[in-house]
Amino acid sequence: MIQAIGGASNFNDYEYMQILNELRQLGITPSGNKSADKSKLEKAKLELVQKINEKQEEDTKQQLQIQPVKSTDDVQRTQIENERIGAMTVAELNKIYFGLL
Repeated sequence: MIQAIGGASNFNDYEYMQILNELRQLGITPSGNKSADKSKLEKAKLELVQKINEKQEEDTKQQLQIQPVKSTDDVQRTQIENERIGAMTVAELNKIYFGLL
């Protein structure tokens, strides 16, 4: 009976509800344990950010291999593109969290 009460209180915990929701959005089955699920979510987020960053780095490497020698305008354009990488990472995470993919 104590476990049933503890389990029911998890559904009144707003933070845990958010964790469960994000895990489901990422396709990860929750364990029912808040600390374990929180660890799973943090690990999944880190892996997701690493994958996005690796993909962006690979895309950048491919672009650099294809492009000819750059002028000053091209260098400035590249710097602007590099500044957008962080914003693109946040956008990709938001798409996944809000189920837009």
